[in-house]
Amino acid sequence: MMDIGKLKFDGQGLIPAVVQDWRDGTVLMVAFMSQEALQKTIETKSVHFWSRSRKALWKKGETSGHTLQLKDLFFDCDGDALLVKVEPVGPTCHTGERSCFFSRLDSPETKTSESWGGILERLYQMIQERKQQPSSESYTSKLLEGGVDRILKKVVEEAGEVAIAGKGGKKEEIVYETADLLFHTLVALGYQGITPQEIYQELATRFGKSGLRKETAP
Repeated sequence: MMDIGKLKFDGQGLIPAVVQDWRDGTVLMVAFMSQEALQKTIETKSVHFWSRSRKALWKKGETSGHTLQLKDLFFDCDGDALLVKVEPVGPTCHTGERSCFFSRLDSPETKTSESWGGILERLYQMIQERKQQPSSESYTSKLLEGGVDRILKKVVEEAGEVAIAGKGGKKEEIVYETADLLFHTLVALGYQGITPQEIYQELATRFGKSGLRKETAP
């Protein structure tokens, strides 16, 4: 149970809330919460805010259907700001953009590009969903049902395709085949219950090093 007493609301009884996509870390919007909005958010798992212009509680997406489903909630070291991690249903911004932060300060007419940083996490989640709820029409489900041998056979096959494409030197073919290899590698990881985060952690330990595991002398 969250102890709201640790939070520092301002003179108007509000606290700023930074809303972040829990999958890839994209900042979606910033708004304010009252204690009531925070309680509603925690109780319903659907994000609520306090509208300073209307001076009223409002549920995000109440009219548009573009809601924010609560996944996790943090407060900062001073207790005067919240980080709300969510799963967005549809675009977050009223303009139809995924995030409210799509204009660059030095070039307002140039929109920020789509963040692809969390695509591996989204693919991995889909793989886990297929693992738990197989579908007869899903290629991923068929791969998982085929077991580790079938999955690894595809990984080896796709690795070979990447090598051939790399030898050919055509960028579009290298990109296409590498995407196939990454997808099938994720299926292999998902089958074994290994998350992308575990791979990131391993890569982090190699940062600035040779990247090769040192063999211990007998």
